This record gives sequence, C-alpha cells and structure tokens, in this order.
Amino acid sequence: MRHNIRGRISMELVNYERVKEYCLKVLLKEGKNFKALYRSGVAYYHLGDFQKALHYLKESHKQEPSDTNVIRYIQLTEMKIRRNAQREKKEAT
Repeated sequence: MRHNIRGRISMELVNYERVKEYCLKVLLKEGKNFKALYRSGVAYYHLGDFQKALHYLKESHKQEPSDTNVIRYIQLTEMKIRRNAQREKKEAT
C-alpha cells in the first residue's frame, strides 16, 4: 500500500521512471492492482515504451472496462504504435 501512495505522489510530480519503479513493486506484491497497472501503463507511455504501456493499460482495462482515462490512454498508445510503424516503413523504403 505504501508504494501505491508513492506512485500517486510521483505521478503528480511527473517523474515517470519513479512511478514505473514503484508501481512494478506494487504489482509484484498485489498482482492485479488496478491503479498500479494503470499508472504503469501511463508511465511507460510517457517514457516512450508503447508496447509495455499497451500491455499494462489493457490489463487495467480488463478490470475497469468503462474507465475513460484507461480508454483514452489505450487509444493514444495505439496511435503512437501505428505512427511509429508507419515511420519505420517509410524509412525502410
């Protein structure tokens, strides 16, 4: 529980590396903690690891399918993944 509070505080300070670390610790102990899953996804998104972001966001979406913040971040992440794929395809030609 202590790590969860730190995750929230860190997210407010926008230190996504720290948020990721704390949330992953919570997930090691609590497995399917919704807030830790969601915040891990958001942290990975802002750190530019869109595949991991999507993984954690989809896991949190399974628990709270109507959460609009989760849905919004999933959409943003999928858009980033598509754009990166298009960019890579364009650079390969």
